[in-house]
Amino acid sequence: MKINMEMEELLNKGLGYEEMMDVCRMETRRRISDVLRLCLPYSDTPEGRILMEEQLYGVLIQMLTYMQVNARNLRKERQREGIDNARANGVHFGRRQKYAADDYIDVFKRLENGEIDKNTARAEVGASVNTFNKLYAQLKTERKI
Repeated sequence: MKINMEMEELLNKGLGYEEMMDVCRMETRRRISDVLRLCLPYSDTPEGRILMEEQLYGVLIQMLTYMQVNARNLRKERQREGIDNARANGVHFGRRQKYAADDYIDVFKRLENGEIDKNTARAEVGASVNTFNKLYAQLKTERKI
């Protein structure tokens, strides 16, 4: 049970095929050999054990690595489909905007007309200088003021 959990942890690291092969060879060689000896007790002869162990070990690692890579690719493909569907349905990704330029059109119009100066307008909006300038530029490019 413990070996299965450790192998699952290795499989979920997100490594590529070659990296996974290297990690598995380095970290789990002794454990897999013990498991193979338990599963195949009659093949534990001094001359035949090493060759059979190496072959079974290689096949097992290749199979687990192939399964891990395919599972990761399938997860990424499904995630991409979900993101594309969400974007097609108009779902917004990322952090919500703290300031919406449309909420402050009247302040920016008064600034354009010269009724208030830039510092007063920024204070009414309550945004930093950079955020205020971005909102102002956004409304200008959208020609709302």
